[in-house]
Amino acid sequence: MPKKQIVSIPVPPQSCFVKELAGETPPSFPAMEQLYGLASELYGLRPWRVLEEDNLIVVRDSVSGELCYCSVMGALGEVLSMHAYIGTEGLRQFRKIEAEEIADPGEFFASTHCIYVEFVRRAELLKQDRELLAALGHPKGRGLAAPTFRTMRPGFLPWFVTAEEARTLAECIRAVIVVCSAVISQEGAKFWERADTYPMVSRIEGAEPKYKVEMFKSILPPEPPAAPVLLAEETLRSLRGQDYTVHGVMELDMTYSGAAIGKKGERNSCAAIAIAADAQSGMVLAPEVTDSSVAAGETLAKVFLKAIQITHALPKEVRVRNQRLKDSLAPLMKSFGVSVRVANRLPASEEALSHLLGFMQGGIGGR
Repeated sequence: MPKKQIVSIPVPPQSCFVKELAGETPPSFPAMEQLYGLASELYGLRPWRVLEEDNLIVVRDSVSGELCYCSVMGALGEVLSMHAYIGTEGLRQFRKIEAEEIADPGEFFASTHCIYVEFVRRAELLKQDRELLAALGHPKGRGLAAPTFRTMRPGFLPWFVTAEEARTLAECIRAVIVVCSAVISQEGAKFWERADTYPMVSRIEGAEPKYKVEMFKSILPPEPPAAPVLLAEETLRSLRGQDYTVHGVMELDMTYSGAAIGKKGERNSCAAIAIAADAQSGMVLAPEVTDSSVAAGETLAKVFLKAIQITHALPKEVRVRNQRLKDSLAPLMKSFGVSVRVANRLPASEEALSHLLGFMQGGIGGR
């Protein structure tokens, strides 16, 4: 008689992603089990068939009190996911993405704060995802979608959720399930008829989990002013005390490559490339690859100072891409007697950055 095959069942861990979240609080296995159950329920509703990406659903985080703005992606069938944008700045980023003010993936990673669940093919899973799904008993097979749970923090590439992020994500998925179920069951239900007004889901106190949906008008306050670059007075004094020639125009610009900076197996930051270029000759004066979590104004100030040290010359004028960069750099430029203005195009730096990005296609560091 042939021997029966013994199938080993993975022993659930007490906590998940412990190594990957060193120094942070990893989620417990029961928390991820709850997330998985909610994700499965969400997937079963196929929310991308009834909701548009701009049909935001609001939920207030039960611990932090911050508002989370949830958006479902998948109407085009390319990406199936639910993103929850955190707080006022999260909503601002969503609006910029919707208006195509942020189209570059690197810039998206550099500026966005959100948590999300995405349903992907098994081939797209990382080893950690496969191990978790095996412990959860997720079925294997071709064509089966598998949920992955991630967070994006400004300046960092997507990474595994912490205990707090897992809890918040669970609340957000539940809110989307509540609204999506209401839309499906109540044909003609209109939650998004009024501008800037969205359904907000909250739990009703009681032994049984019940939820209510109320309409919430979200007024986005003006974007806070750009913080001026502050450098040590000692550093500035030593540079201003030198005898520079003054001529020409300098372009200061930066882009985000999406390349990873950091060690494999830990949260990686997103690479940013900053550059100072001579507007007339196109010569690159001072390139700099840095961590995109550093403020853009600080990075451009650094390449400006490096450029004047290398060339021993000050430009008559500095040109930057937008008003926020101008506001950030204005006090520094004023201290050197250099004017700064916004230009729609920066031809010299654009060409140089394009070449530098080509060299970085293989990435930095990596997972």
